[in-house]
Amino acid sequence: MSLRRSFLPLAVVALSVLTACGASAPPAKELANEIIDTLDVSDEIKACMHAAVIDFSLTEDQAQGFKDFDDVAEKADGGNELAIGILKDFENALASCNN
Repeated sequence: MSLRRSFLPLAVVALSVLTACGASAPPAKELANEIIDTLDVSDEIKACMHAAVIDFSLTEDQAQGFKDFDDVAEKADGGNELAIGILKDFENALASCNN
């Protein structure tokens, strides 16, 4: 499975598991960085991905429906299509590091 196809489901599952266990989930960007650290890719790719996490932000239009990136992750977990689209944009930003 490609990095691009595996990151989003992994992030959503991680968020879901933490929430279901009653544990408060870490901030979405922190969770993304932790997942990146576990990937079997070069340090160069990981550094690029960490930079993509730092640089990723919501557009003005996207920010209208969400408080922050954590809200996006929570709503994506609940099936919100716009939130899922935002996470796919985020995933694409990360996947571009692997090209």
